[in-house]
Formats: sequence, structure tokens, C-alpha cells
Amino acid sequence: MRKYIFTISVILVSGTAFACDACKKQKSLFTGISHGRGPESNWDYLIVALMIVVTLYVLFAALKCMFKSSENHRSHIKYTFIESDDYGI
Repeated sequence: MRKYIFTISVILVSGTAFACDACKKQKSLFTGISHGRGPESNWDYLIVALMIVVTLYVLFAALKCMFKSSENHRSHIKYTFIESDDYGI
């Protein structure tokens, strides 16, 4: 398991370690991780922040509906996923 975690972390870090010249010229927040044109105004940061908030809210609401719904019957469709022995792997 440690081998897999190490391999994944090396792959994720190596992309920023070998950034090209265009990546290194980005604004301070995106230096070395973003290629091409960066944000052109503060509105771009606001749009991305709002998209992150909406995405996290939808994820929270979906998980809440799945695990804390008022449906308690064992025949409910959510139990086919929750009680599965092999989890589809």
C-alpha cells in the first residue's frame, strides 16, 4: 500500500517540478501548476470560488440524502450499494 501511495504522490508532484517557462510566468497563486493564460481579472477568481462552493454543497447534499434519508425500509435502493459485499471491485 505504501508503494502505491508513494507512486501516486511522485506522479502528482512531478508535474509541478518540471514546469515549462509559460507555467513559471503565471501569477503567484498558479506559478508552476497552470499552463497557458492565467486569470485575467479578479472576476475569474470569484467564478472559480463560486463553482467550488456549489460543487461542495452538491456533494454534501448528495451524501446526506444517501446516508441520512428518512427511508428506513431494507428494500430501498440505497441499501443495494451500502450493503454490497464486493463493492463492484
